[in-house]
Amino acid sequence: MSSKLTVCGVCEYRNINKQSVVWCLECDEGLCEECKEHHTASKGSRNHSIVPVSEYQQIPSGILEITQTCPKHSEKYQIFCTKHDCPCCRRCVTETHSGCHEMDVIDDVIKNVKSSNAFLEMEQTLTELSGNLQKIRKDRQENIKSLMECRANIEKDVQQTRMSINKHLDTLQESLTKELYAVEKNESTKIENIISSIQEKERKISESQTTLDKMKQHASDLQTFLALKHIQRDVTNNDQFLESLIKEEKLKHVSMSWKNETSVENLLTGIKKMGTITLDTRSGDVTLTKRKNQQAQMMMAVTPVPTIDDIILNSRQTVKTIGKDVTSCCFLPDGRMIFSCYVSGQISVIKINGTLDFTLQQGVCASHIYFIEESQKLFVTSGTYGNCITMIDMKNRRTDLKKSIRVGSVTYGITHKDGKLFYNGCDRGLCVFSLDDDSTTQLVNATLSQYSDIAIWKDQLYFINADKSISCCDLQGEVKWKLRLEAFLRSPCGITVDNYERVYISGCGSNNVVVISPDGNKHRLMLSEKDGLNKPQSLCFDRKNNKLLVANQQNEAFIYDVSK
Repeated sequence: MSSKLTVCGVCEYRNINKQSVVWCLECDEGLCEECKEHHTASKGSRNHSIVPVSEYQQIPSGILEITQTCPKHSEKYQIFCTKHDCPCCRRCVTETHSGCHEMDVIDDVIKNVKSSNAFLEMEQTLTELSGNLQKIRKDRQENIKSLMECRANIEKDVQQTRMSINKHLDTLQESLTKELYAVEKNESTKIENIISSIQEKERKISESQTTLDKMKQHASDLQTFLALKHIQRDVTNNDQFLESLIKEEKLKHVSMSWKNETSVENLLTGIKKMGTITLDTRSGDVTLTKRKNQQAQMMMAVTPVPTIDDIILNSRQTVKTIGKDVTSCCFLPDGRMIFSCYVSGQISVIKINGTLDFTLQQGVCASHIYFIEESQKLFVTSGTYGNCITMIDMKNRRTDLKKSIRVGSVTYGITHKDGKLFYNGCDRGLCVFSLDDDSTTQLVNATLSQYSDIAIWKDQLYFINADKSISCCDLQGEVKWKLRLEAFLRSPCGITVDNYERVYISGCGSNNVVVISPDGNKHRLMLSEKDGLNKPQSLCFDRKNNKLLVANQQNEAFIYDVSK
């Protein structure tokens, strides 16, 4: 467009390169000084509107790109079809608008358009709209500022509350510690007294043993006989002393333990959070300017949320796995896959084309895995062995044993959110390990199914109970819904969630994969033995690429493209 503006169109047609100085709006081309004179004097063009090129160049590029000739027939627009709201050339009228009756000469339609009521109305409308947008922007900016102030005040109040709680807990701890030391000292004194008595008895018995040895070598029979009587009395007294220790329960092993007060238990288990953040809303302060009483309403199409009935699985690839005890799988961001083998402790990384990339040896059993993309760390649970979670640096391909996390219970399925590891502790329930302070807490007090995985979606966790049901809870441990699975799925193990909160579960005993609706009320069979499933242990959904990975216990894993 820039070269077209700067070159005289008439001269260019004659293969002469001359600079244009004006632009003819009707001819839609530039003119040099000489051609301008001829153009102004010619009878056919003397009434054309011309403007300096420098002014015409100030028109936005989007407007300059609007052609004044028909792109289909390369003829100038002559007619405006009111029915189709479009300009037409002579041939357009004949070919595609012959049946249209609302046709006007385009020169009559555009005459005085810049001074028309429609143009003035659009100017005023844009000014009004710009003013309203500025009002809304300023109002929203003020709302952000007020939210920051509210957050600061609440944060201060929470800190004050925490300090008060800490002070009270410090007092309670000091009192309990004093009592603990007093109890220990009292019991230790009792035991020390018994030890002193026993040491005295031991000394006398040692003397008797020495006396016997000497009598055996040097004393007469009469002396030996009479001395034995005295030693016998001492032995009898010692036996009676030992019996009295047992009878008076002085030899019982004393240990100390403590039990939380009910109020403390309520603090630890009953109180899930310090408080609740409440959002209050009121009518906005912005008053919009409206010149018209009636405004056009824009209807926006609402995109329906796909349900479990909309899911379509398309087989994409079959992958050969390594090992006979694959219990968990996941995707890496670049499309590679990771598989963990339980008993052997081996972790295999498979390339996109299905070939082996590399393997790692866990050292203990490798039950379930979870990869955190931000830190490039792979967390591996150990099942019934080791009572630990191992962290593997996938960037350096090594096991960081110094970062091995001891949790004091069995560990199976694992997932992560906001610096916290959620894992299946089996009898210990659904547990949480904080990567910030290395603390372990119980989130849900329930027995979870052995060898089963857990999954997370936004602020909701999904886990399989020991009674073969699936539960959904929030991050505070409150159960939202629960569904029995035995009617359509046996030995549930793998679990994953897609972008629409639809839950996929694999049945290792029934050789199938079932999807459950977000509310837990409906289910649908997605895959079965006819799809190659043979003890499917593990599932993983790639939310970025809408892919589902299903891994059998051995030999094969399957990748499906998921649509809707």
